[in-house]
Amino acid sequence: MHLRNLSEDQRKRVIRSSMFLKDKYLASGAFERFKARLVAGGDMQDKSLYENLSSPTASTTSVLTIAAIAAAEERHVITIDIGGAFLNADMAPTGIKVHMRLDKVMTTLLQRIDPTYTDYVEVGGTVIVELDKALYGCVEAAGLWYEDLRKTIERDGFVENPYDVCIFNKICSDGTQTTIALHVDDLMVSNVHESNLDAFHTYLKEVYKETRVVKGRVLDYVGMSFDFTKRGEVKVTMGNCVNDILGGCENFKEMSSPASPTLFDVRSTTKATVEESAWFHSMTAKVLYLAKRVRPECLTAVAFLSTRVNECDIDDIQKLKRLLGYLKGSRERGIILRIGASMRVRAYIDAAYGVHQESGKSHTGCAIVIGDGGPVYNKSTKQKIVTKSSTEAELVGLSDTASQAIHMRNFVIAQGYDVGPVIIYQDNMSCMALMKRGGPCSDRSRHINIRHFWLCEKVDDGEVIIEHLGTERMFANVLTKPVQGAQFIRERGQLTNWM
Repeated sequence: MHLRNLSEDQRKRVIRSSMFLKDKYLASGAFERFKARLVAGGDMQDKSLYENLSSPTASTTSVLTIAAIAAAEERHVITIDIGGAFLNADMAPTGIKVHMRLDKVMTTLLQRIDPTYTDYVEVGGTVIVELDKALYGCVEAAGLWYEDLRKTIERDGFVENPYDVCIFNKICSDGTQTTIALHVDDLMVSNVHESNLDAFHTYLKEVYKETRVVKGRVLDYVGMSFDFTKRGEVKVTMGNCVNDILGGCENFKEMSSPASPTLFDVRSTTKATVEESAWFHSMTAKVLYLAKRVRPECLTAVAFLSTRVNECDIDDIQKLKRLLGYLKGSRERGIILRIGASMRVRAYIDAAYGVHQESGKSHTGCAIVIGDGGPVYNKSTKQKIVTKSSTEAELVGLSDTASQAIHMRNFVIAQGYDVGPVIIYQDNMSCMALMKRGGPCSDRSRHINIRHFWLCEKVDDGEVIIEHLGTERMFANVLTKPVQGAQFIRERGQLTNWM
């Protein structure tokens, strides 16, 4: 575009561009390829011009669940990467024209590719272009691409799971199910027969010319490594992420557990320096990303550290170093998902009463398992209200996390499986008595907000069964407090299914 042909308003809205170059590695840590990407300066766009900029991606829980199902049914699994994905989507549906400036280097390269662009070079050696396709970085790009890919998948006969619109299923002519997990431009696809996967890839390649497929028993997907080598189970690890986190931690002492018994204590008055605070914030975020996926035994420690990123002190720094020391001594660990004979959704929910001494609040832990073992969902969090007893703390923990277990049941049912009611395990008999009654039963419990008893209706409707589980088997305990020694080893093994 000639700048002189743009209106004054269009000139004000011209955005920058940047070229990013990087080495790309697999989740296992192996070098994959050198990658270049031209990115638009979407931060300069006016978001108020657009009605909807959302773009969903498959949740980690959904990805882990369909991987567990694939392992249980001995499906073949492939991953597909669509190159230059966003550039397949037209900008036209928004009705908004986006103009972008290419810098001198990119303009020079563009002229070498197509000399006709020379006529549009501005004083200073740059060029203004109007985008026809959804370039990376544009605020509307992800949404336009999702809609384009969704329509392509649905034209092939796939139907989305209503509980995760990035999971699609299709019953093939031979009666088998093909399942797709969609995360931007990366797909994980599974079917019992490899020929059905080949047929889908052929179809996809007719629409998107630049597609790369990876087959095998060990696959990388969304930063995780899925090992289907052992029959009936899948081992999930994140070796490259661990190595990235531990870079520069060579001198840290290896630890046997992620946190000391004083994890929740706030003791120091000496604040961290600006540099220490920045390091603390960055490392805590990285460990949180890892822990929520394949290292759930670290969640209690990182959940507390996450509350300290804006006010960390030297004591918090030492707590983070201990957590990193634990990762250093157990860097190969992950989770093992195994459904076995019964695809039952089970939730282990526990609470530690009043462990946050500064606020008097309790801490909730939740792990959701499908079948024999291995968590597809984990949560460790400080409760939002102050409770007056361990029974009330357990009840609040149930109320706050049971909805995720019910959602998980609905998701699996939508995948085509009859899983029966969710089984929620609870180790507090008083809490179970209150839940069975459906409301406060004495002066000591009369203050408890009635909203925490919503689960009773789900029990009455047959969606949920609440069962007592002995404390020694309630491995969600490791998600509520800094457990030590043999107890930590036992609960870690029960939680992760990785002995």
